[in-house]
Amino acid sequence: MALPKFDVLQPGTVSEACEMLAKYSSEAAVLAGGTDILVNIRKPIIPGHLPRCKGCAPQSLTAGGMEKAPGILVSLSYIPELKGISEGENGEITIGAYTTISEICESVLIRGKLTALAEGGDNLGSPLVRNRGTIGGNICSARPAADCLIPSVALGAEVELVSVEGTRTVPIEEFVIGPGKTVLEPNEILTKVIFESLPSKASSAAIKLANRKALEIAVVNAASVLAVDEKGKIDFARIAMGAVGPVPIVAKKAADFLLGKEPSEEVFDKAGKIAAGECRPITDHRGSALYRVEMVRVLVRRTLKRILNTE
Repeated sequence: MALPKFDVLQPGTVSEACEMLAKYSSEAAVLAGGTDILVNIRKPIIPGHLPRCKGCAPQSLTAGGMEKAPGILVSLSYIPELKGISEGENGEITIGAYTTISEICESVLIRGKLTALAEGGDNLGSPLVRNRGTIGGNICSARPAADCLIPSVALGAEVELVSVEGTRTVPIEEFVIGPGKTVLEPNEILTKVIFESLPSKASSAAIKLANRKALEIAVVNAASVLAVDEKGKIDFARIAMGAVGPVPIVAKKAADFLLGKEPSEEVFDKAGKIAAGECRPITDHRGSALYRVEMVRVLVRRTLKRILNTE
């Protein structure tokens, strides 16, 4: 598939990038690692094909479904402030939007304090993709099964959005509003992903189920965060699920069920069943809705057990 012609602009600051987006408006798009957008703007060589499963609509071979390819790409690669991982005085962890997935997976800080995010990154694409792909790009792709998006939702992250009109912060669970759709305005740039400090004894885990071990989109993925108090009772829990709805789903009923209970196989299995009741998957060529519901139960239980090293 051939790429259409486009120009690349290389700003040196976030403000300069915002000015470029405002100037060229609908003609421009943001270029980070390029692992998504350079695929999405390719011209299809076949206009369409038959449905891939019973009940699926016919689909175009255009990878990203973009109605019109941008004529200008504003590259973020020369903006130092968008790169890197830092920990604040209050324990919050900030990741620049242009930080690569490989840098996240290799970070001792992330591996120790945001384990689910590192585990989600481990399963993203291939080493080549992880070396190019960025956390900002993965989140902005807004895929319901995005490998770093689901753990970020479970970990209660916020995203910083910047434009020529100012800066705003949005909870990540409100950022994605549909498959491939976000609250990001055309002239805005996602600049940071911010993870507030978790309870001192909280840990997290993420598991991805796919039809093969690498270079695959999840059939279901799940991430959980759990903390147990001095009395051995669960006093903090968050669960997020991907590929089982049009947006990442926070299993609030399952998390509420866990609070105040002692961790056990029975409790975790019950939480998984409750979470399964909170999802709303579809049937497609990767798996049936019924299969996805059952796998939510299994994956939620396994993430909870992994956190306490009982898996």
